Amino acid sequence: MSSDTDASLDKTVLAVSFASAVLYLFQVRSSPSYSRTLVKTSSTALLSYLSHLLGGPQFLTGALALSALGDAFLAWDGDLAFLCGLSSFMVAHVLYILLFLQQQHAAGFQGLLEGGWRTAMAGGLAVLVPVMIATLMPKVGNALRVPVLVYSLTICVMALTALTLENGRVIVGATMFTASDSILAADKFLVLETEGYRDWMQRAVWVLYYGGQALITLRFVEPAW
Repeated sequence: MSSDTDASLDKTVLAVSFASAVLYLFQVRSSPSYSRTLVKTSSTALLSYLSHLLGGPQFLTGALALSALGDAFLAWDGDLAFLCGLSSFMVAHVLYILLFLQQQHAAGFQGLLEGGWRTAMAGGLAVLVPVMIATLMPKVGNALRVPVLVYSLTICVMALTALTLENGRVIVGATMFTASDSILAADKFLVLETEGYRDWMQRAVWVLYYGGQALITLRFVEPAW
């Protein structure tokens, strides 16, 4: 395959991924359907394919693929779909942790305790996660309490691991991903279905989620423009 063809394919995959993400933004509040699921899943699945095409790290390709699977589950209602989606994303976060641990660190985890913006962000997470867990647990059904607890701790570790890296794009992407999950949890368990601001919350979840995944992806792979 020629370099021109490679560049064209890279552009096409990324463009279709972005277009799918934008299209889904207008379907966030739509009723579950196979077409809606396909649009939602395609955006992140194509990022995984882009990583594969460009020889990206296997942990990245796998994390994105599992995220796409999680998107497919979460496109449907019900506790079983939610639990399956949560499980897929939890393993995706584990792969992100392993990916970040492979990279050059700014100062390692000890750098999170040396002051500055990294310490401030790590401190914010150290406060946010326990408060979020304590707030969620009374609202979460018994069957979901342990999975939600484990997932919350896993994404916290993912975000803290990202904070040890040199690359700001990964840090911003991981922070956006964490914020997305926090808003999603609040929307699902804390906010009444009749609240009018659920519309912007659900759209914010998608923008932060896809934007975070795209930033992380484009740090580790470089499309041939």
